[in-house]
Amino acid sequence: MTSQSGSNQGPALMRGIWASMAVAIIILILRLIAKIKIRHFGVDDVLMSLALGLSIASTVFLTLSVNNGFGQNLSTLPRESSMLVLKYIAIQIPLVTISTGIARTSFVLYLLRILGKNKKYQIVLWISMLLQLCGNIVSAVLPLSICRNVNILWDATVKTTCGDIVAVVKFSYFSSSVNTATDFFLAVFPTIIFWNLNLKFGVKITLIFLLSLGLLAMVASIIKTTELDQVPSVTNIGASGGIDLIRWGYAENAIIIITSSVPCIRPLVMSSVRKLSSVTKSKSYELTSPFSRNRVTSTVDVTGQSRRSERYVNSDDRMGETDSLERILTGDDGRGITKQVDITVVSSNED
Repeated sequence: MTSQSGSNQGPALMRGIWASMAVAIIILILRLIAKIKIRHFGVDDVLMSLALGLSIASTVFLTLSVNNGFGQNLSTLPRESSMLVLKYIAIQIPLVTISTGIARTSFVLYLLRILGKNKKYQIVLWISMLLQLCGNIVSAVLPLSICRNVNILWDATVKTTCGDIVAVVKFSYFSSSVNTATDFFLAVFPTIIFWNLNLKFGVKITLIFLLSLGLLAMVASIIKTTELDQVPSVTNIGASGGIDLIRWGYAENAIIIITSSVPCIRPLVMSSVRKLSSVTKSKSYELTSPFSRNRVTSTVDVTGQSRRSERYVNSDDRMGETDSLERILTGDDGRGITKQVDITVVSSNED
């Protein structure tokens, strides 16, 4: 069906969003498998699953709105279809908004596990998490409660009284700005922390890359904020129909779910790669004694004095750069990022 303003953009929008949901579902399943495998399944995984569930439910309502004509000039639709479109939009926007807030909360909880028990880090992360979550919840609920009769959101003939609608719009801009700032902070904060740690350069770059993918969500959030005035309502059923607002709102949501879960599945991927590579290796084994874990070397210097050094080597020391990265991403030691101080004692015996 073609409107006066052009072709129907709804079906293409719907297919694109369902495709992003499919990717998010696959990534989340891999995340859950990885976390269960290493016995680190936690509240952050439950919250991310809840966020995806709300996002899928919202996409279902988007599908219903598209089936009733969303994506066209809403003013050209029959009144019944226009009302259904506005009703489904009034349901889906709060769902995807709360889902986005919960997804960010899940990522912050994941960072809290990685960064350990540093009180300053905890305070900053908790403040950013609660601020954006509260902002998203209020932003989702406020439009539904601003009028005594919620039916006014899709039926212009309803007689009711409403609060300050302008204030609701202003709060939406505030909440979206907080989301953008939070995405930027959650991308930059881990970068600063890991860059100052005494890690191999390759480990640093990998950590920074994986944990700064949220910058993509920040870009989507900025674009969505510029489109807030397009939200379809009984007073805005023009040609734009809110297509761009809906598109970038769902893009922001899917990007957060996907990019927040990618660091969690890396240990699973690397474990599978190591298993496959071990199968292809020849069946040759290093012969070691039962006491090979303690390596003792003895040297004699030019003065004839004997020097003895002993080094204890366990499996963790032999894991190398890749395993150290997995330990950080999974918080495997239960302490997160900690500071290590090496002390060397030199003893000199004079005759």
